Amino acid sequence: MADNTKPPIRKVGAIASLNHDGPEDRDFAIVDLRLYALTEGGEQVADPQPASTSVRCERTKLAALELSVQMSLRLRQPPTGVRLEAWQRIADELARRGIETDPVTLHGTRFELSPDDELRAAQQAVWPRPH
Repeated sequence: MADNTKPPIRKVGAIASLNHDGPEDRDFAIVDLRLYALTEGGEQVADPQPASTSVRCERTKLAALELSVQMSLRLRQPPTGVRLEAWQRIADELARRGIETDPVTLHGTRFELSPDDELRAAQQAVWPRPH
């Protein structure tokens, strides 16, 4: 018999990457977020859409991007609009794997931002340095 005491989802998060579509803006960056759920078994189940949503951030504030993302996703409020649609797509992908959940449960799970290598380098470039 399976052990059902552990929740099937360990955490959720977003893979964050710089968006290079459109004209270059020296002051602001568009960061694409691809939401995902990490199962207890270690499988990362991502939104089938390449970008679940995007946030606009001043380039000088990229080091503090995670706070901007958390505010943008409104993690303390039930998901609506594109956030609800993205979590529903992930819930559908999880259901295909035999894991039943819903967008509200996913949205309320522990969240982690995962910047890709390019974004991480851009964040480090603006990280405050001690004098």
